[in-house]
Amino acid sequence: MRIGRETSLLVLELRREGGRGVHIKMEGRGPEAQFELGATFDLPSFAPTDVDAAERLASAIADQPPGALLLALPREESVLRRLELPTIEPDELLAVARFRLLQEAHLDESGAAVDCLPIQTHEATTTAIVVGASGTIMQMGADVAIASGRKLAGVSLRVLGLPDLLDAPEGSPSLAIDLTRGPSLAIVVDGVVHRVGASGDDLEDVERETIRLVSAWRMTEEKPVDQIVVSGAIEMADHLVGRLRTALGLSVQHVVSPLDTELSVDVEHPTGTPWGLVGLGRAHLLSHDRIDLQHPRVPEDRAASLRRRGLLLAGVILVLFGWIWSSGNQEKMQLQAQINVVRAELAQQAKAEGEALREMFRHQHAVEWLSVSPDFVSELQAISEVVPDDGRAVMGSWRGFLVFDGVVFDPKASRKEKWTSPYQLRFVMTGEAQDREVADSIRAALVEGDRYRIETSGAEAAKGKRLPRAFTYELGRKSAP
Repeated sequence: MRIGRETSLLVLELRREGGRGVHIKMEGRGPEAQFELGATFDLPSFAPTDVDAAERLASAIADQPPGALLLALPREESVLRRLELPTIEPDELLAVARFRLLQEAHLDESGAAVDCLPIQTHEATTTAIVVGASGTIMQMGADVAIASGRKLAGVSLRVLGLPDLLDAPEGSPSLAIDLTRGPSLAIVVDGVVHRVGASGDDLEDVERETIRLVSAWRMTEEKPVDQIVVSGAIEMADHLVGRLRTALGLSVQHVVSPLDTELSVDVEHPTGTPWGLVGLGRAHLLSHDRIDLQHPRVPEDRAASLRRRGLLLAGVILVLFGWIWSSGNQEKMQLQAQINVVRAELAQQAKAEGEALREMFRHQHAVEWLSVSPDFVSELQAISEVVPDDGRAVMGSWRGFLVFDGVVFDPKASRKEKWTSPYQLRFVMTGEAQDREVADSIRAALVEGDRYRIETSGAEAAKGKRLPRAFTYELGRKSAP
């Protein structure tokens, strides 16, 4: 756990088109802590490569109350992934996570920042949430702190503050939605963000992204999403709550504010309090275990205990050698020296074998990862072939998604089946038909042969623009074993 000593923070969300900020003050500690929020304020637009960007942002916060800076990076300059890392060694975890994220997200290694939060350890792998950001935006954040004369307390993502909205049972997946400027969505389990989504400000975009996240989670995880929590302006939030209850049939509620957080006197947030930013500040002030790109987690110093044991062993050996020397037993001294040489050689051989095994696993993991290459063109062709070409139906749009959470290693499987790379394909097609019979025939053709699993995501009774009946189908298919 990283310790934050601040009691006052200025949390800034950096966005190219113009971000915002809020001041947070904490009184008390631990469960007795209370938080007071200042008024939200706007930040100017910027480009990460603009040499004057840091000065403009520093000028925008010059009249704000004192406090360290906590930055939330733009979506375009950061990436969040849930990865299966081929190691269970704490001192290797961050290095492996950095290598994987830089490789998959195509981040420039120069200056890039990466931090991870392990959420589950298996026999040979660790599941972790890994976040990274480009060196350009990290440097700009440091320049803002210097230009404003404030301490840079941490760097994270706004979406990672959404768990602060939730009070869910242990192990129960929940979906948190922050409707304030640039809506953010996150599926949270036990206070940790597992999957994120983003949409435009339009409520229909937020609704579609919510349905996509819930459906994708249901297709890949054992426990489905149990509840949805929405924050934002009251009118917008209540409208979205009603639409989501109808569309998904889940428990959906509007959260006004956490119980221990209140606005300062004479302060209003007319467009809704940015609880994602507030959540980041609360986690930092309470010293919760969290993602912080400014202060990545430090590997455990496992060598410390070995050094202490080595010093103790050296002391014992010195006493033993003194007794042997004083007794004049030269033969015993020579025998002990030979034993020490053999032990050192065995330790070196064991270390070399372990390194070779890790390199082999890394290579096999990379091969399996690169093998995941679905043929979306053939999938589109297979789906479009079921649409009649005699004018009784037309296909409007087609979208394909790859749901892939990484390579799986099963040490109990046979040699050829230890490494697998399961994935799922998800497609959304829209179209219009002459009548219900034609739409039903298209649906029947899609599920024939069990190639796809289908469920209707739109009302088939809706009117089309070209033909009387519009339809929308969601398709899902698992990878071949």
